[in-house]
Amino acid sequence: MTFLGLGPGRDFVLLALPKTASTALERTLTPYATEVVGSPPAQKHLPARGFVHTRVEQLSADGHPRESYELVTMFREPIEWLESWWRYRGREDARHSTAGMSFEEFALSYVSGDDGAPIPAGRPAKFIRAQGSVAVDRIFSVDRPDVWSAWFAERVGEPLAFERRNVSSTGRGELSPATRERVEAWFAPEYDVWRRLADTGEWADARGTKLAKRPHS
Repeated sequence: MTFLGLGPGRDFVLLALPKTASTALERTLTPYATEVVGSPPAQKHLPARGFVHTRVEQLSADGHPRESYELVTMFREPIEWLESWWRYRGREDARHSTAGMSFEEFALSYVSGDDGAPIPAGRPAKFIRAQGSVAVDRIFSVDRPDVWSAWFAERVGEPLAFERRNVSSTGRGELSPATRERVEAWFAPEYDVWRRLADTGEWADARGTKLAKRPHS
């Protein structure tokens, strides 16, 4: 979590969804931030539910009531997000290595909830929700840096340069048509968000929206 205290109408809190350029964003925005939460490392990726339960009251007590800032996050095409995890963990030295594991196997393990597989915990739609609905105010498509970089620069009040970091290998994963259909269905809530980002690269006033539910297996 990065809290940017920049004055009335400009304050925002960035929630760092993993695999959505969060490291590059943090490095660029940290010099302007009132507070950066990243220790222990799990706190860096504090989800909306954790923020609502542990930080909203404290910020309010510090003079930042909830309506005085925007809660924002980045979002990625759902299967690309999952593939990024597979590629990132494809290194032989990765703690949970996917070396020797096809993306097909990885994706099926993920949607099946195989606890023994090197799959990520959680999902993007859960990261942005609290109390049954979207809890962030604004969501950006990571694929539209022209949109989000301009928004952050406007809020900060000066041009910003975002450096790409933690780039995974360029190998691409393949899914059979049947598996792709299954994964897309499993990601129904995520694709609900993704469709809202398609035209403009951002979804403002997202808070309070109830997302589509995935069909029961």
